[in-house]
Amino acid sequence: MIIGIDYSIKSPALSILNANNEIVFVTLARKSVIKKGIITALEAAGVKVIIIDDEPALPKKSVLEKRERSSLEDAIMQTAKISQLIKEYEEKDLTGLSEHELHIGIEGFSFGSTGNRLAQISGYQYMLRYILCTEHKLNTANFWVYAPMTIKAVAGKGNFKKEQMIEAFINCEDPRLRATGLWKAMSENPAQFQTKRGLWEKPLDDLIDSFWVLKTLESKTIKTI
Repeated sequence: MIIGIDYSIKSPALSILNANNEIVFVTLARKSVIKKGIITALEAAGVKVIIIDDEPALPKKSVLEKRERSSLEDAIMQTAKISQLIKEYEEKDLTGLSEHELHIGIEGFSFGSTGNRLAQISGYQYMLRYILCTEHKLNTANFWVYAPMTIKAVAGKGNFKKEQMIEAFINCEDPRLRATGLWKAMSENPAQFQTKRGLWEKPLDDLIDSFWVLKTLESKTIKTI
């Protein structure tokens, strides 16, 4: 089983290539991030949608200790849900197989984020990396972190914007992708995932990025293409 993870605090996403050579898409989206109509459209397209609580709201003048404790508890909740999800797919796919049959790639930090937000997402993601390495027994043989530019280059160019990543996804010739309900739905009726202005709704960009992490893991490390 091969998993690509696009990590974000608001809507982390996973693309899972299972033992049947099928791609499964999963999003863990905050309640305030994803619209009800998008949930319906994604589920109809076969995407597993997991809604998680929003980050706790704190008064602007909250003491540092309370704010940091709240963020820590939120990170524990989110990473635990991701870990449990992976365990569920492991049980389906990896019964009787060695731990090294599981391979995971994750997108590293984007330095478009700065200041406290960069520090926060770094802390959250390092907690996830720790859980992956301990609870799922990942190591240098089956766990990789890729720079955003590397992932974008696999999609087409290292300076691709979000819209170009999605366009590359729709134009991708991978037959496993084209067999998915998500690819078919986005290709045949993109408007159901877009605003009236034609912009892609959350969490489509994260789902697509997780697919390109999966492709990066395959092409640069496992080389099964």
